[in-house]
Amino acid sequence: MCEDDDEIRPGNFSLPPGDRSLAGLVMQGRDLMDAQLAHVDLTGADLYWGSLQGCVLQGAILRDCCLRGAWLVGANLREADLTHADLSLDNLGGTTHLEGADLTGADLRRANIGGALFTRAILVGADLRGAWARSIFPSERPTRFDSADLTDARLGGVDLTGCIYNDETRFPRAFSPRHARMVHVKDIDELKTKTKKRTGRPGRRSR
Repeated sequence: MCEDDDEIRPGNFSLPPGDRSLAGLVMQGRDLMDAQLAHVDLTGADLYWGSLQGCVLQGAILRDCCLRGAWLVGANLREADLTHADLSLDNLGGTTHLEGADLTGADLRRANIGGALFTRAILVGADLRGAWARSIFPSERPTRFDSADLTDARLGGVDLTGCIYNDETRFPRAFSPRHARMVHVKDIDELKTKTKKRTGRPGRRSR
């Protein structure tokens, strides 16, 4: 049990399943890299800009947590409860990183994931119903699902407008990313090329 967040040390930090000592705690910028927090209750914790790379959060309760700008690269979030969690852009427009994270069976209902990076993330069977995935800066900081696996994910009511995908992104059967107004990465590259041609600076006049 952790009585004080100052006692938290990265690397070998762990809490037993069901522990609630971190619930509601303000831990902005805290280093929890590789921490063992499976089935721990972190409801309402403020982990803004937190470092949670490789953290084991399987079955953890992260309901109503602030995870804006947090680094969750390679984290184990299998069957984690992220309902109403905020994983959107931070105050400076920085992204929440979930590249390579395992969110198999995670509950993301009504979570704000706008602008988050799910590149190569595993979202097999994840529940994203009612989640907000549209970024407030769709051109500069879009939500990305490049090479992500969304097989059997529940996407009812998700606003995926402007979210990026590629040929390796896997979707639920019969799901159409185009119909959901998602954008293929190739279209982004083509648009950038066209924009550069239209706004190309003229050469300087010789004096």
